[in-house]
Formats: sequence, structure tokens, C-alpha cells
Amino acid sequence: MARMIPSFVDEHTPPGERAVFNMLAGGPADWVALHSLDLAPWNRNLRTEIDFVLIIPDAGILCIEVKSSHNITFDGQRWNPPEIRRSPFKQAMDGRFTFHRSIRDLVPRFAAVPVAHCCIFPMARFDLMPNLSVKPWELMDSRTFGALNSPEAFSADLKCRLIRSIEADANLRRLSAAITPGEVDHIVAACVPIQKRRIGDREEIRRREEQVAKILREQQKPVLNLAGYNDRLIISGGAGTGKTLIAMEVARRAAEGGRRVALLCYNQLVGDWMSQRMTGTAPVPPNLVVGRAVRAMAEMAGVAIPEDPPSSFWESILPQQIEERLTDPDLEATTTFDYLVLDEAQDILARPSLWRCLGRFLQGGIRDGAFALLGDFEYQALTGKETTQQELAKIQESSRPTRWALTENCRNYRIVGETALQLSGVPTSVYSGYLRTGGGLQNYDIFFYEDSSEQLAKLGQWLREFKSLGYKASEITLLSFRSDDSSAAADLKDAGYKLRPARQSGEATAFASVHAFKGMENKIIMLTDVALTGRELSRDIFYTGMTRATECVRVLCDKKSEAVLCSWLAGKAEA
Repeated sequence: MARMIPSFVDEHTPPGERAVFNMLAGGPADWVALHSLDLAPWNRNLRTEIDFVLIIPDAGILCIEVKSSHNITFDGQRWNPPEIRRSPFKQAMDGRFTFHRSIRDLVPRFAAVPVAHCCIFPMARFDLMPNLSVKPWELMDSRTFGALNSPEAFSADLKCRLIRSIEADANLRRLSAAITPGEVDHIVAACVPIQKRRIGDREEIRRREEQVAKILREQQKPVLNLAGYNDRLIISGGAGTGKTLIAMEVARRAAEGGRRVALLCYNQLVGDWMSQRMTGTAPVPPNLVVGRAVRAMAEMAGVAIPEDPPSSFWESILPQQIEERLTDPDLEATTTFDYLVLDEAQDILARPSLWRCLGRFLQGGIRDGAFALLGDFEYQALTGKETTQQELAKIQESSRPTRWALTENCRNYRIVGETALQLSGVPTSVYSGYLRTGGGLQNYDIFFYEDSSEQLAKLGQWLREFKSLGYKASEITLLSFRSDDSSAAADLKDAGYKLRPARQSGEATAFASVHAFKGMENKIIMLTDVALTGRELSRDIFYTGMTRATECVRVLCDKKSEAVLCSWLAGKAEA
């Protein structure tokens, strides 16, 4: 009996794959068949899958693509049935080259191992046409598959196909010595991260779902059920209502169900954090892409990102270049996702060109595709709020998504949350309640400075005070109303304080602009450089900045803005 990894097929396995699996299982005892590998992490996150990687120790490796349809045809341009969006032979060949290149890089001594490919149509007759440029040994259709009435005959036939492929390819050489059992184990170990089905996964999934159920609030749990029964969701909620946690769990469950899923956002810090968090809790399924939307799209489309791109690159140049690349039908077929989960979705909707571009990567597009959009569409759209609302209206009209609102604040103490609402002018009805009890005047303070030196002195004092209270430097973040290079943090760093940009990891205190830190959180948040010149925009920034804190907020405000700030705290519209 051959060694099958995993040793079972589940209820989602197509019948053709199941038939091939059963035949392979009866093969020679030293053969190993890896079933269902998703090579996307090895190939720019492009849709690249191999149904079986068959290790034949005395011959080489055969990558097998299986199609289960009973009727497969090609008219010279299109394949039938429609779910076959690209040539199975091209798919198998791409998988073969990706696999060989990656194994060579991961385990260099296997560079000389020959890797070939073939397609098996166990239920369909198919006659090769000259314009397909496919060798006879690269296809086994139902006639041949049905005639091989034993695992022994099937195995012998596959080995012959591998040897024929090696002999016909000038870039391949026959093995000088058989692959040893230890070397086979090295190949298997290298493939673990890209296995879509793993032994023990079901138990791990059950355990993680139990943990998530304990964390989620009663108001949040229905979202997971909604995602299970509705292909299109819009989840709205204020800052701190748990949207990112829900987004990660919705995405993981969809990926574990076999779909190719994208969990994306606009903000780089949030994208990096989600990726690290997903990796830290459990192995990320290979069919799940996590990160910043613009970088994921650029990588898959093969668009190079300049070293220091201007802002126009992300919002106009990049989408245009991606659109041009996606005119290639083959590339379009390899870049699509079955399900899109978009966190902080308001940031993408406020940029329609990016939103339309992202829709090109979704199977069925925005109208008919499956997606979950999570965001604070009303109060954290720091730019393009009107545009965001217009895009939401279009989605509602064309896609008819199910909607759900989250209103319980799970992050902030009441004093922090309510002060943020007062300063921002946001209605108190945004939150139905606060999960975190306690908290008092020590959790919030404002200092009005006369000049930059006084601001720096107070900032240094607060940093020392929190250190004396036992807080780690990394548990404090300085958020500025200005850009990094003109912020108080930059001056403080020049004065010798150990600070780091929030995009860098480390134990030092981080700094960023409020815009850049949107979607993130830390125990202590210090807002600096508060000068209320553009007053309405400043109010929105207060809400975003203050609600990043899980424990304490400190605000450093220019004394010239004291009257305006006090009027806001008193509930007045203007000073």
C-alpha cells in the first residue's frame, strides 16, 4: 500500500479525485502521494493547486491534475464545463514548475530530481487536438483509466508516463540513484505548509472555535452564523466593537471550508498585524491570503512597487496597471478569490478606483461574488466619507447584502470612549454599552502646551510616569495629528529617547500618525501635536485616535485650541 498524505478523503473531495486516490492507495509501498496541495504561497499567491504530487523513489516526481467532469471539451478558445476557466494542461504544467522551483529552493539537493506532470480525466473521454501542444503521455482520459482495472496496472502506467516525460524533456535527467526514505520525508515536511487537508485539522478547528466562542460577545456571535448562510455581508460598527476579530474568524472558516479566501485591508499596519496574528494562533491555510490589499493585488498581477511611491501611485497608477495586466484571461483566472473579507472597508470604498480594481479579483465580481465588508462607514472614514456612502449605496442596490450592526464597545473604558465621542461630535448612540468596567480620571488627561518645548517636557514626564507604573515601553504609542517627520515624536527621538516607527517591530515605544494607526490598538495612547486648524477633520481624528487605547489616553493640545476643545467637551458645536 502506498503512503497517502493525508490518509483519507473527505466529503468535499470530487468523485474523480476520490477514484484516483483509491487507485494510488493500492500502489507500491515505497510510493508517497500528497493529496491536495495549494501552491499559492509559493507562487505570488496566484491560484496554483496540484491535486496529487506522486513521489516515485526510483523515477522522480509526478504532478497530477484531475478533472471530475463527465464531459470535457475545448473549442479552440473556451473549455467546457465553464468552471474550467483555464487549460488543465497549463494548470498542471504551472503547478509542476512552481513545485519544482520551490522544492529546489527549500531543499537545494533535490534540484536534480526530475518533476513532470500529467492530467487525468477519469470520467470523460477527451481526444487531444494538435493545437493544444500536449504530448499523449500527459493525458489519461476515462478510456485508459477504466482499462487500468487494478492499482498495480494504474501505478505501472503512471511510472511509464513519468519516464516518457523525462526522456522527452532536455531539461530533465533520469535519477542516478533512488530517492531515499529520509529524502522523501524531507520533501513531505517541506510541503506541510501548503497542504489543504491535514491529519488532526478537524480537532484543531474544533478547539479554536471553542476558544473564539468564549471570546466573542453575544452581539458578535451571530455574524459567524450569518457568514455561513449568506454570501454577501456588510458589518458596521464603531471603533472597538470587535470587527477585526470577526473578520479573521470569518476568513479562516471560509478557507477551512475549501474556498480561496482573501482577508485584506487598506492600512499597512493592520494588514501586517492580521497576518502575524493569524500565523500565531494556528497555521494559516494555504488558500487564505492575508495582508494589505494594494500589495496583494500588485504581487499577484506582477506589478512592481517603487521604492518610495507617491500617494498617486496607490490610488490611480497602480489600479490602472493592474487593470491592464488582468486583460490576460489566463492571469485573471489565476488571481481570482472565491471569497473576499475586507476589514476597515471604508478605507477602500473611499477610493473607488481601488474598490473596482479589487472587485476584478473576486469570482463573480461585486454584484455576484461572495464577500464580507466590515467597517465604521460613518465615523472613521477620515477621507471621502461622502464617496464611501455612495459606494455603499451602489453595493446595496446591486448585491443586496445582509447587514448587521455592532454596538458594544469591547476595547475602551467608558470614560475614554465617551470623551472620544464628545470631542469628535459623534452621537453617544454609537455604543449601546461598554464591556470594560471600571476606569476613572486616571485613564484620561489633557495638557495644553504653550510651545513645542513644553509639549516635549510633558510628553517625557508622562512616559516616565507610565514606566514607573510598570508599563513596558512597547505598551505605549505616540500618535500625532501631523506626519511622522514633523511630529513631537521626531523631536523626542532627536533628543535621545528610544522610539521606533510603528511599522517596525521592537520593544521601544512606537510612534505614528493617527491615520496610519487606524485599526490598531495599544494599552497607552498619547495624542500629540493637537492643533485644531481644520476643525471638522480634527474632530474625526479625535474619535479614531482616542479609541485606539485599551487603558489610558493622554492628549497634548496647543493652548491656542483650548477654547475650542473645552467647548466640545461641554457639548457645544463651536467655541
